[in-house]
Amino acid sequence: MSKTNAFPLTVVFHSDWGVSTGTGIAGGIDSVIEKDRTGNPVVRGTVLTGVIREQAVIAAQALDDGKDNGPWTRFAGDLFGPEADDDGKDRRHQRNVIFSDATVPEGQDVPIHEVVSLSIDDETGTARDDFLRFFERAGACRLEGTVTLVGEDVDGQELTWSHEQCDAARLLLALSGLLVRGIGSNRSDGDGMCDILIGVDPALHADGGEILSQVRRWCSQAMDRLSPETPTVPRATRAFAIPHVAARTTSSPVAEPEPAPSSGALQSPKWWSTKLTINLLTPVVSYDVPMSNEVRSLDFLRGTVLLPWVHRLLRRALPGDAAVRDAVVHGRLLVSDALPVVGDVVGLPTPLALSTPKVRKPNQCWREVTNRLRTGEPQDVHSPLRSGFVFPGLEVAPPEPSDGHDPLDKKLTLSGGLGAPPLTGRQATAHSTATGAAKDGALFLVRALPAGLTLQATMTLSEDLVRISGVKEVLATGAAHDARLGSRRLSGTYGHARCTFSPLTETATSPVAPGETTLWFTSDVLARSAALGPGGSQQDLVDAFGRLGARLEVCRQTDDRFTAGIRHRRIDSWSTAGGQPRPTRTAIQAGSVLRVLVPDEAAALALTRLTVTGLGDLTAQGFGRFVVGHPLLDEKIFSLGDLRRSDFVGSTDAATSQEEQS
Repeated sequence: MSKTNAFPLTVVFHSDWGVSTGTGIAGGIDSVIEKDRTGNPVVRGTVLTGVIREQAVIAAQALDDGKDNGPWTRFAGDLFGPEADDDGKDRRHQRNVIFSDATVPEGQDVPIHEVVSLSIDDETGTARDDFLRFFERAGACRLEGTVTLVGEDVDGQELTWSHEQCDAARLLLALSGLLVRGIGSNRSDGDGMCDILIGVDPALHADGGEILSQVRRWCSQAMDRLSPETPTVPRATRAFAIPHVAARTTSSPVAEPEPAPSSGALQSPKWWSTKLTINLLTPVVSYDVPMSNEVRSLDFLRGTVLLPWVHRLLRRALPGDAAVRDAVVHGRLLVSDALPVVGDVVGLPTPLALSTPKVRKPNQCWREVTNRLRTGEPQDVHSPLRSGFVFPGLEVAPPEPSDGHDPLDKKLTLSGGLGAPPLTGRQATAHSTATGAAKDGALFLVRALPAGLTLQATMTLSEDLVRISGVKEVLATGAAHDARLGSRRLSGTYGHARCTFSPLTETATSPVAPGETTLWFTSDVLARSAALGPGGSQQDLVDAFGRLGARLEVCRQTDDRFTAGIRHRRIDSWSTAGGQPRPTRTAIQAGSVLRVLVPDEAAALALTRLTVTGLGDLTAQGFGRFVVGHPLLDEKIFSLGDLRRSDFVGSTDAATSQEEQS
């Protein structure tokens, strides 16, 4: 993200408290509370946003002297964005404040205990049957977090907060925090009593009472100092010129792209590439089609998410360069999907021509895999592999005997690992501002890639883009860039990641030889039909290659070996800038495979070139990537070790354990 302004946040609890997860432990606790990676209790950023937003409306009305739609009331709406019940007229207006999770300071522990509760019958005055409950509570403590003012708008344009605007935001948030009386469940019984103190560094004050006095003193001085016209959210100081022909708007000036290099220069340019490594600091929601009240997530991060972030990173550093501005529309900048990494090996979508025995030994920690591209129908009953990732060449550590798994046979050689990153699940519900109770029908479940997961994408640039002064400095090796990625990234609880680049090197490709080979698609492919409409058949793929000079023939089926393994996927995404869903597309699913014949050197050369840029539509966003002649697909039968959660995100901690129960 661009430059931001942040305020310290302190939550001082004066009683037992707990923010429930909505789940329990079978045979034990009926309700457990939210915990962080260290096992300490935590207040999620979404909870803080909700309770402070509710009080911000009251504080703003007081600052406006009770006037309707006064400057402070409008300012509160600008800070927190449209409410869930809004009619949609302001959907393009984003939230401009982010609350991080409030956690226990490093090096401290907060004990968690169990509380017994029961219900009394009104008529008899005795305990009601089947109403005995056990739930977790945390003791009185102090939590710390951060409030951040967003530094860019929905179009990626930089927002510069003046000192007066920062003070206005701090005043409104601090007053709203002082109005909060409790957080979490069982507040009617006295649990969750707290003070939310914003704007004073807790490291300078050992006592919560001192922080409270400092916050009140600063608010009193700020109310006398700030004028009623002060509270405004900044607008973009330097609007990005969008290089496409579109309807003009007041917020986004349109610029025509400069002429691209001659067609001859684009036929076979030199490419440079760098590995973009993404470490997830919080769970990240990779947008998938919602199902009922479940917000679903993919098990990888699309290039559609990464390309805008990378492009903005370059444009902010080189704002006046037209070549950088037009890099995407001219095909000079490509970003692949970010795939999970285990042990420095990047996973590839499971080929859709693999199968494994339907019945295997109990506690067996590996799979015998049959490649139907190279061998016929197996004698025993098999199940096709249709999901997950293959990690070729990964040395899978055998499980400990205490895990209940059979040890690996010393004669068995594994060709890699097989598995998928685990998705965390967090339940949440919206509360009524009038009653403070949960709204009917407002319970939902959010799935997300877990914190601690490492993903890796490939960023490809044309040589003329690399030679622009300043590009290599932006992509400096080892420099860490904080990013907000995925859906719900402004909630504070999701979307925080740290990105680093590997050394920028000239892209090396392995030449393809004429003859029979395999194509393994490592990302979804958007191939058009013969009528240039939505496509996805085997012939559509072959025609797409042919239009780009790589004439191929699918091998004829002379026995019971597969010549292709193709499935399809529905592609849906959300446009943050447009405030609406993008058109639905049908794609050939990642993991699809073909057994093809490359007829001559010209086709082989074109196929080699396409391994860098991809095939079909939206290749800049990571679609259409494939591998030619992967050694794994030359094997008839091989073994893959099963990967567990700890292989993707390290040892399982208290937080991930409770999220698995959701």
